[in-house]
Amino acid sequence: MTAIVVVSAVAAVAVGGPAAALNADTAAPYPHSPGTNVQEFPVSVVTQQSDAVVQNGMGSMTLDFGADNSFDGSVSNVSGEDVSVTIVGSDNQRTVGAFEVAESTNGAVALNFSQRVPVGAGDRILVEVANMTTPTSDGDYSVGVSTTTPDGTTDGPVSVGYRVESASLSLPNQSASQFNDSQSLSLSGVVPNAGYIGVFTVADNGSRGQLVGSTEPIIAQYTPRNYTVSLDSNVNESQRLEAVVFYETTGDTQDERLNGSLDPAEDAVVTNNGAPANATGYVTTIDADGRVGAGSEYDQGARLYFDQGEASTGYQVQGVENGSLGDVVTQFETAANGSSVIATTGFAEGQYAITRLDDGSVVSLDDDSTTGAQDDSFFVTGTSGAANTTNDTAANGSAGANATTANGTNATADGTDATGDGATEDAAEATAAAGEDGDNGSAGNATGNESGDGGSGAFGPGFGPVVAVIALLAAALVAARRKR
Repeated sequence: MTAIVVVSAVAAVAVGGPAAALNADTAAPYPHSPGTNVQEFPVSVVTQQSDAVVQNGMGSMTLDFGADNSFDGSVSNVSGEDVSVTIVGSDNQRTVGAFEVAESTNGAVALNFSQRVPVGAGDRILVEVANMTTPTSDGDYSVGVSTTTPDGTTDGPVSVGYRVESASLSLPNQSASQFNDSQSLSLSGVVPNAGYIGVFTVADNGSRGQLVGSTEPIIAQYTPRNYTVSLDSNVNESQRLEAVVFYETTGDTQDERLNGSLDPAEDAVVTNNGAPANATGYVTTIDADGRVGAGSEYDQGARLYFDQGEASTGYQVQGVENGSLGDVVTQFETAANGSSVIATTGFAEGQYAITRLDDGSVVSLDDDSTTGAQDDSFFVTGTSGAANTTNDTAANGSAGANATTANGTNATADGTDATGDGATEDAAEATAAAGEDGDNGSAGNATGNESGDGGSGAFGPGFGPVVAVIALLAAALVAARRKR
């Protein structure tokens, strides 16, 4: 095994006896979290010219984790298969193969070599230990390292420091547009190992579902940082997501691991004393059927996501006839991020463009060099399939009641104040009444603010009120018939 994370070593300290030999180098458990059975724990020291093992070779070596009184982990499961020893010189390195492992009651791992191990001045003695358990609390710890010659002369012990740090995540509720090519989530936390943050859907039973995005490999950090997870348009509806910290389990070198990618089937979840390092948050997507674009066709009643505007700016939708702007059919204002949702309920079949309220200029919907009513227009068709989209009250905080007229035109009743008052039934009956009286128009009109998506559905002068009056008259007609 090869160490993949380097931590600054604590200065060499004599535990007892004459002046300490050996120089403390590095130590770092992997992963770094508390109460974790580590995949590997590299500990290393560097020899000095005056060391006995430089003069006479090395017969044994001890890594005493219990020398730190705060250590409450365990090395009881460490066997010969869990330990490797490498002597790293200035121009070469070699693996020491033949040794026995003995574990003492105070948390020490003793290595007894079957034959003398030559060691040169300035060589790095690297011991990698797996299958040990880290201390249960965050903090700085140390391991005492000593080497002994075949005739019993000991160098050290010296104290080599390491750190244990809990992994943590915070995934705040946020929005992520499914119409954005760079759809992403923002989260923060501590990822104290070379690994990843993966984001998953949450199944109905609360278990982890499908992977929808992950970070690039993260180098160990012991302080909170902000991270961005690309979702690659994998999230197309509002839902709860779970973020999980993983560490890379494949690859023998740091470069291999940091050039890998998250594979939940192979990589392991980071745990803090057995508890997975994860967080959940609700992600709201845009309540729309499509993103408005030049030349595109949409069904009557479709909700169109508009994000080509400026922040908090008024716009209007105008009909286009023979390449020229015509009547205004609705007005709206963008949110702080320059977006809004346009409800096309009540739009007649035809061609439309979006213009600014202040100067009447046409908004470019295709980002090319030509901007005009004909070039930057979209089409509304007579098909009403997309018009029957019902608002998700959990995500948007509004109650939408949809109905269909006798001729198939969608009619949406404003559900803003419809809680518990039978809005759905009234809207349906109002629509039916309108159809019976020969009115082929919509019985209602989408209106109000779109909670959770920053959109606004304020309609232009005269358009919304007229349709609303028709709906109210139809409802009154139904009520009158009931009294007969």
